[in-house]
Amino acid sequence: MTASLSTGPGAPTSTSAVPDLTPMHNRIQDYDWGSTSALALLQSRTPSGGPEAELWMGAHPSAPSDLSLSDDELLPLPEAVARCPEAVLGPDVLARFGPRLPFLLKVLAIARPLSVQVHPDATRAQEAYRPGAGPYVDAFHKPEMLYALEPVEALLGFRSSTEAAMLLGRLHCGRLAGLIETLTGIPADQPADQPVDPNPADEPTRLRAALSTLVNWPLADRAALVAEIATASGQVQEAGNTDYPEAFGWLDRLVGLHPADPMVLAPLIFDLVRLAPGQAVFVAAGMPHCYLSGLGVEVLASSDNVLRCGLTSKPVEVDELLQVIDTRPGRPTPVTPVALGEHEHAWRPAVAEFQLSRVTVTSADEPVAADPSLTGPQILLCTRGKVQVRTRTRTVQLIGGHSAFVTADAAPLTFSGDGEIFRAAVGS
Repeated sequence: MTASLSTGPGAPTSTSAVPDLTPMHNRIQDYDWGSTSALALLQSRTPSGGPEAELWMGAHPSAPSDLSLSDDELLPLPEAVARCPEAVLGPDVLARFGPRLPFLLKVLAIARPLSVQVHPDATRAQEAYRPGAGPYVDAFHKPEMLYALEPVEALLGFRSSTEAAMLLGRLHCGRLAGLIETLTGIPADQPADQPVDPNPADEPTRLRAALSTLVNWPLADRAALVAEIATASGQVQEAGNTDYPEAFGWLDRLVGLHPADPMVLAPLIFDLVRLAPGQAVFVAAGMPHCYLSGLGVEVLASSDNVLRCGLTSKPVEVDELLQVIDTRPGRPTPVTPVALGEHEHAWRPAVAEFQLSRVTVTSADEPVAADPSLTGPQILLCTRGKVQVRTRTRTVQLIGGHSAFVTADAAPLTFSGDGEIFRAAVGS
């Protein structure tokens, strides 16, 4: 087995109880943007032969994990929560969130760009959710945080309208004249000696209008628009315009992947962000984003509500998208780690559902105690090496790409071995 379990004196033996520490069996989502090798390499196994995009660890009904009670007995995590909600979640989490695990942990293996997308806030998700109908699959918001295991590139949030208009203007693309006018607030035929100084307070409105123009672009003209953009972008790069090479480089890649989608212009409208390994970024409700490449650990509120703007074959819910999206320009704020001791650091965005910590261990003989400030149910994910996890009653050995579930009454936790463990827990 890739994760082994042993019990100590006093360990529960009845299957009506949920052990305080249990290996997990997790599902992999085979979305077409996934890598064919990254998750297999992380888990030290043979690749499946197809794309493997997301490893899900949690209790969301779209892909719930199972708890491995023994070699031949699996308990779905949602059933474990329903069976013993107070023991699994703890009284505080149960009171705050009800009988559900409020967070979800994933590994994203990004080989090609995802769709440009946004997520609703809690109020909108509750108002608009209709079981079996509408754009939302559950009644919860979906703030998320991505930690880079390897370099990650992403589009996150809007550029300023001035910068977006400048980049679009470099294309000298006739079809985009109206879009540029929308962004600047300056009519295309405005004489140069009659400058207009747009009100900065109107900038979110101009950005929203520009996005509306793109997502509502006439279907019959989309392929011709993208063909014109492709020709113009090639001319820009041939001319040696090198101050935004990454943006125009991604524009060219998106044209090749989506030859009839106006949202190929996303790299010129949204900020291009690069995360080095060890950096993390928080994506709040309403923030447009598109992960372009890389490998990362993502922790998020347990929801699968997605509104897509483009770069997808799936439906674009235009009216709902324009209601939910935050069009205020500005780069996302990185999440700064907090030291919890010599071996552990935590990333704690201002959100109730989750936080994430990373524990590094280097010795089998000198156990590292988990910081007690992370309480309640936890998911433990090994991303490197081999680590033994111990509670009072149980021991689980994890290797890269494998995880274990910890109930609220499992403390204290200790780690030993040589490797790296991420702990996902409810926000503090």
